[in-house]
Amino acid sequence: MKNHGPHLLQDALELRAHIRGLKALLEFQRWQIEVLNDRLYASESGGKAAQRLLALKQREDEAARRRKPSGS
Repeated sequence: MKNHGPHLLQDALELRAHIRGLKALLEFQRWQIEVLNDRLYASESGGKAAQRLLALKQREDEAARRRKPSGS
């Protein structure tokens, strides 16, 4: 068992470094998602335009449903 000691320690250190790298990658990806989400739902002109188009489309769909005969 003593023969495996240095190797096990080295393996543990490498695993810890790998885990730290993965945590950093996950944190970076979380940040990317937040940035994209903020852009998608931005209150700036592009985001407002997208929200207005969506609201217009929803109103048009609702009006079309009201005009449709109830028997179909």
